Amino acid sequence: MTFKSFFFAALCSVFLSACIKPYQPDIQQGNIINNSDLREIRYGMSKQEVLFILGTPMVIDPFNQSRWDYYYSNTDQQKDEVTKRLVTALFDGDNLVQLSGDVDLSNVQNLEPSTEDKQHGGTVITEPTQREKGFLNRMGLFKRDKD
Repeated sequence: MTFKSFFFAALCSVFLSACIKPYQPDIQQGNIINNSDLREIRYGMSKQEVLFILGTPMVIDPFNQSRWDYYYSNTDQQKDEVTKRLVTALFDGDNLVQLSGDVDLSNVQNLEPSTEDKQHGGTVITEPTQREKGFLNRMGLFKRDKD
């Protein structure tokens, strides 16, 4: 192998290695804040009810126990997009008095379903997709009656 062909092969391998981008997974942090969950929130709810609907808050201020912060971020590595959402719940004693941040509780009933609602919402019950056993049963011969 001559020096020119070796140099050309090395140069091509360097250029081709620069084109390869390693896989980077999406990064989700915090509480997933669904619009369907936010629709259930009402002023006057207890801390226990809010905790049941929204889950454990990301931050409970140690100096102000009546403030709960729910934060969610999703970094999409393919599109270089970062989606952030912050909701702050303020309590007076044990009752919810204010919900602020990226949502207005007065308009929460008009919120469109979020992408998190579509991805993580609800349980879908479908018919089983298991194939019937046996070649002759699949062909319609010797088919058993279902009870």
